[in-house]
Amino acid sequence: MKPDRLKIERVGVFLRPNKPELKDEFESLKNSFEVFGVETLIDKKSAEMIGMTNGVEHSEMVDQVDILVALGGDGTLLSTARKSFHHSRPILPINAGNLGFLVDLKPEMANRFIPKLSRGEYEIERRSFLRIELENREPIYALNDILITHAKRMKMSRVQVYRRVENGIRKILNNYYGDALIISTPTGSTAYNLSSGGPILYPDMHSYILTPIAPHSLTQRPLVLPSQIEIDIVMEKSDGILTIDGQDVIKLNRGEFVKIAIHEQPIEIIRVKDYNFFETLREKLKWGGEE
Repeated sequence: MKPDRLKIERVGVFLRPNKPELKDEFESLKNSFEVFGVETLIDKKSAEMIGMTNGVEHSEMVDQVDILVALGGDGTLLSTARKSFHHSRPILPINAGNLGFLVDLKPEMANRFIPKLSRGEYEIERRSFLRIELENREPIYALNDILITHAKRMKMSRVQVYRRVENGIRKILNNYYGDALIISTPTGSTAYNLSSGGPILYPDMHSYILTPIAPHSLTQRPLVLPSQIEIDIVMEKSDGILTIDGQDVIKLNRGEFVKIAIHEQPIEIIRVKDYNFFETLREKLKWGGEE
Protein backbone atom coordinates (compact mmCIF):
# COMPACT_ATOMS: atom_id res chain seq x y z
CA MET A 1 0.00 0.00 0.00
CA LYS A 2 1.38 3.38 -1.01
CA PRO A 3 1.96 5.64 2.02
CA ASP A 4 0.81 9.21 2.31
CA ARG A 5 3.60 11.44 1.11
CA LEU A 6 5.73 12.65 3.99
CA LYS A 7 6.11 16.38 4.44
CA ILE A 8 9.86 16.71 5.01
CA GLU A 9 11.17 20.11 6.06
CA ARG A 10 13.75 19.02 8.64
CA VAL A 11 15.67 15.79 9.20
CA GLY A 12 17.66 14.58 12.19
CA VAL A 13 20.82 12.49 11.80
CA PHE A 14 22.37 9.89 14.11
CA LEU A 15 25.86 8.65 13.24
CA ARG A 16 27.46 5.35 14.12
CA PRO A 17 29.51 5.84 17.33
CA ASN A 18 33.31 5.82 17.18
CA LYS A 19 33.30 6.49 13.45
CA PRO A 20 34.61 10.07 12.97
CA GLU A 21 35.35 9.34 9.30
CA LEU A 22 31.60 9.62 8.70
CA LYS A 23 31.96 13.40 8.66
CA ASP A 24 32.36 13.46 4.86
CA GLU A 25 29.26 11.28 4.36
CA PHE A 26 27.27 13.51 6.72
CA GLU A 27 28.33 16.70 4.92
CA SER A 28 27.44 15.19 1.54
CA LEU A 29 24.05 14.09 2.86
CA LYS A 30 23.41 17.51 4.38
CA ASN A 31 24.19 19.22 1.08
CA SER A 32 21.85 16.88 -0.81
CA PHE A 33 18.97 17.67 1.52
CA GLU A 34 19.65 21.41 1.35
CA VAL A 35 19.15 21.34 -2.44
CA PHE A 36 15.49 20.59 -1.69
CA GLY A 37 15.20 23.16 1.09
CA VAL A 38 15.42 20.57 3.86
CA GLU A 39 17.22 21.58 7.06
CA THR A 40 19.52 18.99 8.65
CA LEU A 41 20.07 18.62 12.40
CA ILE A 42 22.62 16.28 13.97
CA ASP A 43 22.58 14.51 17.31
CA LYS A 44 24.88 16.15 19.88
CA LYS A 45 27.05 13.08 20.49
CA SER A 46 27.37 12.48 16.76
CA ALA A 47 28.34 16.12 16.21
CA GLU A 48 31.02 16.01 18.90
CA MET A 49 32.46 12.84 17.38
CA ILE A 50 33.08 14.59 14.03
CA GLY A 51 34.31 17.85 15.56
CA MET A 52 31.14 19.92 15.20
CA THR A 53 29.66 22.16 17.89
CA ASN A 54 26.11 22.61 16.63
CA GLY A 55 24.67 19.26 17.70
CA VAL A 56 21.25 18.95 19.37
CA GLU A 57 20.34 16.70 22.32
CA HIS A 58 18.73 13.60 20.86
CA SER A 59 15.37 13.98 22.66
CA GLU A 60 15.08 17.60 21.52
CA MET A 61 16.17 16.79 17.98
CA VAL A 62 13.71 13.92 17.55
CA ASP A 63 10.89 16.21 18.67
CA GLN A 64 11.77 18.84 16.02
CA VAL A 65 12.26 16.77 12.87
CA ASP A 66 9.99 15.06 10.35
CA ILE A 67 12.19 12.02 9.70
CA LEU A 68 15.40 10.56 11.10
CA VAL A 69 18.47 9.30 9.29
CA ALA A 70 20.53 6.49 10.84
CA LEU A 71 23.96 6.62 9.19
CA GLY A 72 25.83 3.50 10.26
CA GLY A 73 25.08 -0.19 10.52
CA ASP A 74 22.26 -2.29 11.94
CA GLY A 75 23.23 -1.29 15.47
CA THR A 76 22.81 2.40 14.62
CA LEU A 77 19.32 1.73 13.31
CA LEU A 78 18.42 -0.24 16.45
CA SER A 79 19.56 2.50 18.82
CA THR A 80 17.91 5.21 16.69
CA ALA A 81 14.63 3.30 16.73
CA ARG A 82 14.63 2.99 20.53
CA LYS A 83 15.56 6.66 21.03
CA SER A 84 12.79 7.88 18.73
CA PHE A 85 10.10 5.30 19.37
CA HIS A 86 7.65 7.49 21.30
CA HIS A 87 7.84 10.25 18.67
CA SER A 88 6.77 8.00 15.77
CA ARG A 89 9.36 9.38 13.35
CA PRO A 90 10.06 7.35 10.18
CA ILE A 91 13.71 6.34 9.85
CA LEU A 92 15.85 6.33 6.71
CA PRO A 93 18.71 3.85 7.32
CA ILE A 94 21.95 4.38 5.38
CA ASN A 95 24.62 1.69 5.43
CA ALA A 96 28.01 2.84 6.65
CA GLY A 97 28.58 -0.42 8.51
CA ASN A 98 29.55 -3.96 7.59
CA LEU A 99 27.00 -6.78 7.20
CA GLY A 100 23.85 -4.64 7.23
CA PHE A 101 20.81 -6.95 7.16
CA LEU A 102 18.52 -4.02 8.00
CA VAL A 103 20.48 -1.19 6.42
CA ASP A 104 20.97 -1.69 2.69
CA LEU A 105 21.19 1.85 1.22
CA LYS A 106 24.81 2.92 0.63
CA PRO A 107 25.78 6.62 1.12
CA GLU A 108 26.37 7.18 -2.60
CA MET A 109 22.95 5.66 -3.34
CA ALA A 110 21.34 7.76 -0.61
CA ASN A 111 22.28 11.01 -2.33
CA ARG A 112 20.50 9.78 -5.46
CA PHE A 113 17.51 8.63 -3.41
CA ILE A 114 16.86 12.02 -1.76
CA PRO A 115 15.22 13.52 -4.91
CA LYS A 116 12.91 10.49 -5.03
CA LEU A 117 12.18 10.90 -1.33
CA SER A 118 11.14 14.50 -1.95
CA ARG A 119 8.76 13.32 -4.70
CA GLY A 120 7.20 10.62 -2.55
CA GLU A 121 8.82 7.76 -4.47
CA TYR A 122 9.49 5.39 -1.57
CA GLU A 123 7.88 2.67 0.52
CA ILE A 124 7.19 2.57 4.24
CA GLU A 125 8.07 -0.71 5.92
CA ARG A 126 6.50 -1.31 9.35
CA ARG A 127 8.32 -3.53 11.82
CA SER A 128 7.19 -4.79 15.21
CA PHE A 129 8.67 -3.90 18.58
CA LEU A 130 8.83 -6.06 21.68
CA ARG A 131 7.41 -4.32 24.73
CA ILE A 132 9.16 -5.42 27.94
CA GLU A 133 7.73 -4.61 31.37
CA LEU A 134 9.56 -5.06 34.66
CA GLU A 135 8.20 -4.32 38.11
CA ASN A 136 8.46 -0.64 39.12
CA ARG A 137 10.23 0.34 35.89
CA GLU A 138 9.27 2.16 32.72
CA PRO A 139 8.49 -0.12 29.73
CA ILE A 140 11.47 -1.02 27.54
CA TYR A 141 11.35 -1.67 23.79
CA ALA A 142 13.41 -3.92 21.54
CA LEU A 143 13.43 -3.97 17.74
CA ASN A 144 15.65 -7.05 17.37
CA ASP A 145 15.56 -9.24 20.43
CA ILE A 146 16.08 -9.72 24.13
CA LEU A 147 18.39 -12.29 25.69
CA ILE A 148 17.94 -13.83 29.15
CA THR A 149 20.93 -15.49 30.80
CA HIS A 150 22.21 -16.48 34.23
CA ALA A 151 23.75 -13.59 36.19
CA LYS A 152 26.99 -15.57 36.55
CA ARG A 153 28.90 -16.18 33.38
CA MET A 154 29.05 -19.79 32.16
CA LYS A 155 26.26 -20.90 34.51
CA MET A 156 23.32 -22.79 33.03
CA SER A 157 20.09 -20.80 32.92
CA ARG A 158 16.77 -22.17 34.16
CA VAL A 159 14.07 -20.05 32.57
CA GLN A 160 10.34 -20.55 33.07
CA VAL A 161 8.00 -19.17 30.38
CA TYR A 162 4.31 -18.65 31.13
CA ARG A 163 1.46 -17.72 28.84
CA ARG A 164 -0.58 -14.81 30.19
CA VAL A 165 -4.32 -15.51 30.06
CA GLU A 166 -7.38 -13.72 31.43
CA ASN A 167 -7.54 -12.03 34.84
CA GLY A 168 -3.79 -12.12 35.35
CA ILE A 169 -3.66 -15.92 35.41
CA ARG A 170 -0.49 -17.55 34.08
CA LYS A 171 -0.24 -20.98 32.48
CA ILE A 172 3.11 -22.68 31.96
CA LEU A 173 4.28 -22.66 28.35
CA ASN A 174 7.71 -24.22 28.76
CA ASN A 175 10.75 -24.60 31.01
CA TYR A 176 14.12 -23.95 29.38
CA TYR A 177 17.42 -25.21 30.72
CA GLY A 178 20.53 -24.21 28.79
CA ASP A 179 22.91 -21.33 28.11
CA ALA A 180 20.24 -18.69 27.43
CA LEU A 181 16.89 -17.88 25.85
CA ILE A 182 16.37 -15.46 22.95
CA ILE A 183 13.03 -13.75 22.34
CA SER A 184 13.20 -12.32 18.82
CA THR A 185 11.02 -10.19 16.56
CA PRO A 186 10.83 -10.91 12.81
CA THR A 187 13.42 -8.13 12.41
CA GLY A 188 15.74 -9.91 14.83
CA SER A 189 15.18 -13.28 13.22
CA THR A 190 18.26 -12.67 11.02
CA ALA A 191 20.44 -11.77 14.02
CA TYR A 192 21.33 -13.85 17.11
CA ASN A 193 18.27 -16.03 16.50
CA LEU A 194 19.55 -17.09 13.09
CA SER A 195 23.03 -17.92 14.35
CA SER A 196 21.43 -20.03 17.10
CA GLY A 197 19.44 -22.15 14.67
CA GLY A 198 16.17 -20.22 14.73
CA PRO A 199 13.94 -19.57 11.69
CA ILE A 200 13.85 -16.46 9.49
CA LEU A 201 10.52 -14.60 9.56
CA TYR A 202 9.29 -12.15 6.95
CA PRO A 203 9.70 -8.60 8.37
CA ASP A 204 6.01 -7.64 8.63
CA MET A 205 4.80 -10.89 10.22
CA HIS A 206 2.94 -10.42 13.51
CA SER A 207 4.88 -13.10 15.35
CA TYR A 208 7.92 -13.60 17.53
CA ILE A 209 10.31 -16.44 18.28
CA LEU A 210 11.54 -18.20 21.42
CA THR A 211 14.95 -19.72 20.67
CA PRO A 212 16.95 -21.63 23.31
CA ILE A 213 20.73 -21.42 23.11
CA ALA A 214 22.53 -24.72 23.65
CA PRO A 215 19.57 -26.35 25.44
CA HIS A 216 20.25 -29.24 27.80
CA SER A 217 17.62 -31.29 25.98
CA LEU A 218 17.78 -31.66 22.21
CA THR A 219 13.96 -31.72 22.12
CA GLN A 220 13.90 -28.01 23.00
CA ARG A 221 13.45 -26.32 19.63
CA PRO A 222 12.71 -22.74 18.49
CA LEU A 223 9.04 -21.81 18.84
CA VAL A 224 7.15 -19.20 16.78
CA LEU A 225 4.28 -17.49 18.62
CA PRO A 226 1.56 -15.22 17.19
CA SER A 227 1.49 -11.63 18.40
CA GLN A 228 -1.73 -12.08 20.39
CA ILE A 229 0.02 -14.41 22.82
CA GLU A 230 1.69 -12.52 25.68
CA ILE A 231 4.24 -14.20 27.90
CA ASP A 232 5.82 -13.78 31.31
CA ILE A 233 9.36 -15.02 31.88
CA VAL A 234 11.08 -15.64 35.21
CA MET A 235 14.24 -17.21 36.61
CA GLU A 236 12.97 -18.70 39.85
CA LYS A 237 16.25 -20.10 41.16
CA SER A 238 18.86 -17.46 40.30
CA ASP A 239 19.49 -13.85 39.38
CA GLY A 240 19.66 -13.13 35.68
CA ILE A 241 20.77 -10.71 32.99
CA LEU A 242 18.43 -9.17 30.42
CA THR A 243 20.11 -7.80 27.27
CA ILE A 244 18.12 -5.51 24.96
CA ASP A 245 19.08 -5.51 21.25
CA GLY A 246 22.61 -6.51 22.26
CA GLN A 247 23.16 -2.96 23.56
CA ASP A 248 21.49 -2.36 26.93
CA VAL A 249 21.92 -4.67 29.94
CA ILE A 250 19.58 -4.95 32.94
CA LYS A 251 20.01 -7.07 36.06
CA LEU A 252 17.11 -9.37 36.93
CA ASN A 253 16.45 -10.43 40.48
CA ARG A 254 15.57 -14.01 41.26
CA GLY A 255 11.82 -14.46 40.91
CA GLU A 256 11.36 -11.16 39.01
CA PHE A 257 8.89 -11.53 36.16
CA VAL A 258 9.59 -10.09 32.70
CA LYS A 259 6.35 -9.35 30.82
CA ILE A 260 6.72 -9.51 27.04
CA ALA A 261 4.31 -8.65 24.24
CA ILE A 262 4.36 -7.34 20.68
CA HIS A 263 3.68 -3.61 20.96
CA GLU A 264 0.75 -2.27 18.94
CA GLN A 265 2.82 0.58 17.46
CA PRO A 266 5.40 -0.48 14.84
CA ILE A 267 8.50 1.43 13.79
CA GLU A 268 8.41 2.87 10.27
CA ILE A 269 11.43 2.43 7.99
CA ILE A 270 11.79 4.33 4.70
CA ARG A 271 12.79 2.07 1.81
CA VAL A 272 13.49 2.54 -1.88
CA LYS A 273 10.54 1.34 -3.95
CA ASP A 274 12.35 -1.70 -5.32
CA TYR A 275 13.61 -2.96 -1.92
CA ASN A 276 13.52 -6.77 -1.87
CA PHE A 277 13.91 -8.65 1.43
CA PHE A 278 14.66 -11.96 -0.29
CA GLU A 279 17.33 -10.35 -2.43
CA THR A 280 18.96 -9.09 0.76
CA LEU A 281 18.91 -12.62 2.19
CA ARG A 282 20.45 -14.08 -0.95
CA GLU A 283 23.19 -11.45 -0.91
CA LYS A 284 24.03 -11.54 2.80
CA LEU A 285 23.66 -15.29 3.31
CA LYS A 286 25.14 -16.23 -0.10
CA TRP A 287 22.13 -18.35 -0.96
CA GLY A 288 22.61 -20.25 -4.20
CA GLY A 289 26.20 -19.05 -4.52
CA GLU A 290 29.29 -21.08 -5.13
CA GLU A 291 31.45 -22.14 -2.21
